[in-house]
Amino acid sequence: MGLTEELAALEETLKSALTQIEKMKLVVESLEDQNKILREKLSTERIRGEGFESLSQLYNEGYHICHDYFAQKREEPCLFCLSFLYEEGYHAGEKKNNS
Repeated sequence: MGLTEELAALEETLKSALTQIEKMKLVVESLEDQNKILREKLSTERIRGEGFESLSQLYNEGYHICHDYFAQKREEPCLFCLSFLYEEGYHAGEKKNNS
């Protein structure tokens, strides 16, 4: 095989590699976009979870978290507060298991 033929073969190999790189770039861009969306969603859920955890803690400390009596001291369980907590998956008086 002559030098010209070797260069032509190398050129074809490089073209093939460039085509693969372009396809990989598209996949990487798609994955980066998905990653960004998932990070934003995770951040939002974490903030929301911390908010509800704080409300649960307030309730456990003896304060209302329902709309009508928010932050007022409560003397007994409040069905409105409890229904809100249970709807969100938090249970008053229970600690979350982080394992």
